[in-house]
Parts: sequence; C-alpha cells; structure tokens
Amino acid sequence: MKWLFGQWLHGTPLIDYALKHVQRTRQADGRWLTVVTIERKGDGFMPVEIGTQGRRGAGDTVYARATGQPARERVEFTTAQRPGPLMLDPRVRGHDYDMLNNRERHGLFGGGAWTLRIDDPFQETVRRDRGVRGLLPVIWSNDFGGVTVGLRERANYLGAFNRGLLLGTVATRRGASQVLGLYGRWSNPIGQLRPRTETSITAWAVEGRAGGKIQVDRALRQRLVDAADPHVGFDAMWMATTALGYLDRRLWDDAGTVEAGPWFSTTRTRGNTVLRARVGGHAGVVYWNPGPGIVANNRYDFEAFSRVTGEASVRTRSWGARLFAGAYLGSSDPVRQRRISIAGADPYETFTNPFLRSQGALLVRPDFHYQAPGGANLRGFRPDLGGRWAVGLNLEATPWVVRRDQGILRGLGLEAFADAGIVDTTAIPSSPPGQWYTTLYDIGVGVMTRHQVKELAWTLRFEVPLAVNRWDDARDFTPGDKRFAFRWQVSLGSSF
Repeated sequence: MKWLFGQWLHGTPLIDYALKHVQRTRQADGRWLTVVTIERKGDGFMPVEIGTQGRRGAGDTVYARATGQPARERVEFTTAQRPGPLMLDPRVRGHDYDMLNNRERHGLFGGGAWTLRIDDPFQETVRRDRGVRGLLPVIWSNDFGGVTVGLRERANYLGAFNRGLLLGTVATRRGASQVLGLYGRWSNPIGQLRPRTETSITAWAVEGRAGGKIQVDRALRQRLVDAADPHVGFDAMWMATTALGYLDRRLWDDAGTVEAGPWFSTTRTRGNTVLRARVGGHAGVVYWNPGPGIVANNRYDFEAFSRVTGEASVRTRSWGARLFAGAYLGSSDPVRQRRISIAGADPYETFTNPFLRSQGALLVRPDFHYQAPGGANLRGFRPDLGGRWAVGLNLEATPWVVRRDQGILRGLGLEAFADAGIVDTTAIPSSPPGQWYTTLYDIGVGVMTRHQVKELAWTLRFEVPLAVNRWDDARDFTPGDKRFAFRWQVSLGSSF
C-alpha cells in the first residue's frame, strides 16, 4: 500500500490516460478479439476500465480493466459480438482530468469527444466526460450595417478548458461594405495545462475593424484561504480600422495600433469589504492615414507611444470609493481610440460589445444615454471626451432597500454619487483659460438593482447627474441647461 499513500496522501498527481489504438480481429469461432493500447500521460496512476458508453449514461458496458501503471499498456479481451466504439472509464468513475482523449477516434472528427447542442444564454452547460459546443442565433443592428444576424458557438470542457467563442455574422443593409464578420476567441487548451495560468488568443474582422490579441494571466495566490488574490499578466494586441462607415468618428480615427505590455492586479476580501487594485502599461506603435499620398494612394505616419493606467477601489455593502489615473506618452496627441477616457470605458474596452461597438448600435443611439464604466469614470460627461492624461475620484453611497438570495431581482438600492477629476486641456479647455489642467465634477442620485437568471448576473443603474460643472459637455445636454439640470443615463454594469 506504500504507492497508494505516497500518491494520494503525500502528493498531487495528475491522472490522465489516452486511448491510442484499437484493433479488432474476428476469430475462427466467430468471437471477436480486441486489443487496446493505452498510454499513461500523467504522473499518477490508477486502474482504468475499458468499455462502451450508452446514451445519456444508460447501458454502459465494461469489457476489461487495465492496471494503469505502465507508461504504455496493451489489454486484450474477447467478446461474442463486435464491440462498439470504445472509451476509457465509460462510467466516469476515475480521476482522469482530460477525458477528451479517452475515446476511440474515427476519421477527422474524433469519436464523440464533443457534443453539440442549442446553447443556453443564461447558463453554460458543462460535462465531465466530453466537451460541449453550444449554438445560438444572434441579432443586433447599427447604422452602417443595418440589422446584423449571425450564429454564435460557445465551447468548453469542464467549464475551464478548451474554451472557445466563435461568431459569424452578416450585415443585411444594402450597400454596406464588409458585410461578413468573424470573431473568435480560444483559451486554456487542456493539452497545454499550466497550473494557475490562463491563456487566450483572439482574432477578429468585424464591423470595420480587424486585429488580434494574446493574453496571459498568472494567479499568484498559493492557497485558497489567503485573503489576497494577486494576478500578473501580459497582453499583446493589434487593432486596425478597415471600413470607416461603421465607426463613430468622435471615438475613432482612421488609425491602427500594435501594442503590448504587462499588468498586475490584486483583490482582497475582508468580511463585506472588497479592496481592488490594478496597474498596467502598454508600449507600441500607432499608425494612421492623414490623407492621400504622392506616389501611393494613401500615406501612413508611424509613431511610438506608451500608455499607463492604474486604479484602486474599496467597496462595502453601503458605500464605495475609487481612484484612477492614466497617461498617454507620445510626441503627438493620441488618436481618438487611445485617448485616456474621461467619462467611461474607451473604444477598445467596448469593442467586444455589439450593442456599443459601432455608430448607431442599440445602446449608443442618439438621445439614449448609456454609461459604460471605465477610465476616469466622470459619469455625467460625454463619452467621447478624452485626452493625454486624467485623474478621477469616484464616490458612492448605496443603501440597499431589498436584498434577496433567490429570484430574478436580487437587490434594490438607492444611490448617491459624486465624481471629481482633473484632466488635460486637450480633452476640455481650462476655465479660466491659460491653466495646464481642467477641473471637472458631477453630483447625482440614482436607483440600482441587481438581477440573476441561473448563472447570468447583472446590475442595472438608472442615474440622474443633477450637477455638472461644465454642463455644455454633459452626457445629456439640452440647449439652455446650466450647472443644475435634469439629466439621465442608464448602465448594465456596476460603476466600479
């Protein structure tokens, strides 16, 4: 029993077996001899069954059992009938962390290691014995592409590995360019398992933008009982504009960037208090098209730049505070999509949301005031404001009237907020003129609700910024408004 205690009590083994080869031979007496080759890929071992899996777990058949100890093991068994497609551990009783390689392969598409189903938008389906691919039709609209329809595939194994998101879309408006759109993200391949590390690769060519992104996220927490949860990571990204008709020109220039850099974040929970901090920086090259060229049809200018942001926040049940600072460093003013945003998330952060991505999308239509949290988060101001640098302070009081642990409505609370910041004068000219900075603030009240349907949870905010010191730059500005006026906005996310 020494091996048993050494493996299960004094070690942390990984159990992984792969079914490498199956050979069936019909004998002279009519029976079938089957030879199965098993490869042990993990450092741990245990007996493993060989058999066939019935539909929905019913009628599983076990033909033989391997010891699981050799690195490569051959197992023979004889049956009266020809065995169907074989798999290891058909009753799913072992500790094999990767059952995608447990099945006998057939042709190019394997042997049923993945199942296809209609996706549930409120809850991701997870299976232990195979991966899951869910299909769901999608629809949205914008001014240039009109109604856009498509199909989304969401994939996962065990909810954490081989995660994938693939979107194919078609814009239906006559005369629109780039009517076909593709977006794909693939993360955490189980064949490249790294403890406490998440990786992802993303590529897109959709609604006038093309590019790709690589991300690595390494968790530094050693024990689950530790209060702090620090992470360190690295991002590399390319974003280019390809069809200007989709772009809100207040937020996007005809330009692209190639950039990369590290980041660090930590979260610490103490009772009902949550502390968060994050700092990150990117360095790269921005290129833009300032006009027609002399020899070529277009000319492009290139310039090196760097961009640094940091934030820290504290949140309790009844109040919260957040401090943000960000700066863009380059010899020229930043292109619009890489400015330090004053009122919320910048265009790169909202790009993955089709309801915010393009001009005239559902949540950014004229006279509809939506606030996507991010940046300096001075929420009472226009979303197209940004510059070289900004410092913002956000304060909230959120007394909750209703709190529930079940049902769609999980919470109802009142909100009072105040945001203040200083920004550079390229974002908003100083008043009085001549200063090197501009002071901004807003004060307001609102109502906040929290909802959950199965695994999908969201926060709904309805806010009224009653006071905005530079009222002509307010998000909801009507001619004749002054510092104090009725303004409104909504959001589907917590402010921070």
